[in-house]
Amino acid sequence: MNKILQTTIDVVKNVDANIKFLLIEIGARQVSRNKEPFYELLDHFPFSKIIGFEIDEETCNKMNFSAPKGVEYYPYALGEFNENRQLFIANHPMCTSLYKPNEKFISLYQNFEVAFLKSESTIDTITLDDFIEDNNIGSVDFIKIDVQGAELDIFKGGKKTLDNVLKIICEVEFVHHYENQPLFGDICNFLATHELMFNKFLKLEGRSLKPMILNNNLNYASQHIWSDAVFIRHIQKIPLLNDEKLLKLSLLAAVYGSADLTVYCLSKFDERNGSLLAKEWMQIAKRNLSI
Repeated sequence: MNKILQTTIDVVKNVDANIKFLLIEIGARQVSRNKEPFYELLDHFPFSKIIGFEIDEETCNKMNFSAPKGVEYYPYALGEFNENRQLFIANHPMCTSLYKPNEKFISLYQNFEVAFLKSESTIDTITLDDFIEDNNIGSVDFIKIDVQGAELDIFKGGKKTLDNVLKIICEVEFVHHYENQPLFGDICNFLATHELMFNKFLKLEGRSLKPMILNNNLNYASQHIWSDAVFIRHIQKIPLLNDEKLLKLSLLAAVYGSADLTVYCLSKFDERNGSLLAKEWMQIAKRNLSI
């Protein structure tokens, strides 16, 4: 566990040890990778839940078989509407999308063959809002989404859900990896209408143009093509959050290393409750962290 998160957990549990997170992971397939860092919250707040979506039913069943308590995966495809959509199946399942691969473009770069079109099919989509309502899920605190270009479609089908979300980790593209896909700016502008603002990129990814292989690495990111972008409840709206949401956002910020946002949320909690959580956090940080 990162030290920022551990420090925040220790401080927050002094005032509320029974926080219940509702965390959503859209595009939850796990292939040779560790679980996302937000899964750690279940270890410390065991009444929390993670709901994941993975369109391949067989993969979803396998994930459920080994899922820890509090985690459940659903074999649903989310979209803007409840409808039947074209599904573009790529050479690698992780690259399958509701948008067609832009092969004329990505073929100019190294090592994109995994994203080339293998076959086409159709799939029924359901909106996030309908899923939440039909299953009586309640208020969602956090969304991690990686669906190969269809992120904005899902957000448009989840407008009610977005009004309560505190933080989003969203894969975004800066150029058209898939044909006619929404880009980073489109997602930024839409989320802004729901008082969610861009916070930072976690890591910039990309490729280099053929025929060069830079640094002996086919995946060397000479051009930045995609990233995981972090969005948070707008800074100017954070003081309006209730006490529970302030504590939740302080923890979600800590998961992804945003110590300043963590302390900001704790300070707003202190102003309202006469507590000293932010001061306590800083005292611990001076002893244990390089802050």
